[in-house]
Amino acid sequence: MDGTVLALSGSLMSILILVIGFFISRLINDLKKVVEDTGKNKGRIDLVAKQQENDIKRIEERTTLELCNLSKHVKSLNENVNSLVTLLAENGLKK
Repeated sequence: MDGTVLALSGSLMSILILVIGFFISRLINDLKKVVEDTGKNKGRIDLVAKQQENDIKRIEERTTLELCNLSKHVKSLNENVNSLVTLLAENGLKK
């Protein structure tokens, strides 16, 4: 009877060790996958951050270019208005 109890308890302990080992191996595999996914996500985040920096630089350059263009047009408009005012003033004095 003692042999049977020892064999049965040994079998139960072996089954428990196998079940625990199975869940530990699953946990390790899940942990590896999480670490891998985290690395991939970090890479994606870095890529998005770099794209944002490039977009901001491009927008700043475009805005600067548009402001320069606008400034030229305002200067031209200012010169035309000055010419018109001068012309009107001269014609007003002649009358």
